[in-house]
Amino acid sequence: MRRVRHVALVAHLLFLLSLGVACADGRYDGQWTGSATSTTRRCRPATVTLNVQGTVVTGQAKFEIDSPNINGTVFEDGTFGATIGFQQLTGKFTADKFEGTFKSSYCEWLMQLRHMRQVPVRQP
Repeated sequence: MRRVRHVALVAHLLFLLSLGVACADGRYDGQWTGSATSTTRRCRPATVTLNVQGTVVTGQAKFEIDSPNINGTVFEDGTFGATIGFQQLTGKFTADKFEGTFKSSYCEWLMQLRHMRQVPVRQP
């Protein structure tokens, strides 16, 4: 009986946590593009694209010899945590800008992106 209560409590807590994360208002939704540049100038820059839908962020960084996927989560305050390939990526979305950092074996990177807003098409 004790084990059933424990499982029910854990399930309830997980449910409440998922509700909190799901409350994002979509202000960061859309495509974000820009670049990642080495802070030491040792490595060549990469082109970066992120797609945000609610709290889910996916994307890709295109380096000279590699194109790792980016998968992460954006929170209501704009903070962001993700992986880029097998590396940790952190940053913050603010209005129409994103800035983040990550490290590779050889370089530290600064990622700067802009929100690409789509202009609505008017129907005649």
